[in-house]
Amino acid sequence: MNPSVPFAWRAGRVLAAGATLATFETGSRASDAPVVLLLHGLGHWTDAAWSRVVPLLDPRLRYVALDLPGFGASDKPAAPYDLGYFRSALDDAVAALGLGTFALVGHSLGGFIAAAYAGAQPDRVSHLALIAPAGFSRTPRYVFFAFASALAPWLFTRRPSRRFVQRTLECSVVDPAALDPAVVEQAYELAQDPALRKAFAGVYWSALGTFVRRPVLHAGFARYHGPVFCAWGAHDRFTSARTLRDVVRIYPQVRTLLLEHSGHLPMIEEPGALGGALRCFLAPLRA
Repeated sequence: MNPSVPFAWRAGRVLAAGATLATFETGSRASDAPVVLLLHGLGHWTDAAWSRVVPLLDPRLRYVALDLPGFGASDKPAAPYDLGYFRSALDDAVAALGLGTFALVGHSLGGFIAAAYAGAQPDRVSHLALIAPAGFSRTPRYVFFAFASALAPWLFTRRPSRRFVQRTLECSVVDPAALDPAVVEQAYELAQDPALRKAFAGVYWSALGTFVRRPVLHAGFARYHGPVFCAWGAHDRFTSARTLRDVVRIYPQVRTLLLEHSGHLPMIEEPGALGGALRCFLAPLRA
């Protein structure tokens, strides 16, 4: 996806929550290497989300990433696509991959899933890194799309134009030049699949329940007391950087990073700054 970065994943597949998920690994092949599990955001996929930042991390760690069900190269079953479903898929994937204790990194939707998993399984997660995570605040955009998915589901079943996909991705960054044209084209091709569009609708529909249950969800997040890192793009149009104050309230121990030249995709816009901070945060894994 990023020709300037000489990087390759070791691809695999696992069965989770009745679906076959695409898995990707890189870094150390040692059986005792500390594991970092990576979860991408809504509509993204592993290579597009992580291929610029993971090469900047410690190669002595083992990096495992999933294409979430409904997205990327994973199956796109008829499923609710709510937090319970994603949690079940993650539980099954972790078991299938034979992971014990690991560091967990999530972006956007993946950050929401990661925070919920860490709260439910605090002894399994050594370090929690969240990048512009969903689920911490009620943003106007998510409220709008949540109600739209309920009242006008046809909006999510229509085949999007190439221009619509490109414009949506451009809204995710400060400088559109940061986007790899190959990623934009693949995003358009993936969006032609009606099953993927139904997964989008399912995520937004389930957001209504998330908004109602925020206090309960946040209490669950707070059950994780381990090391936490949270990064946010200062110009994020999807999940406002102001949400950092909610993250600090839930995780008093959190280290934060505000990236001044990023929108919703700091892994793509400022991989050097984000990668350096993540590498430092994960350094104790080698101790």
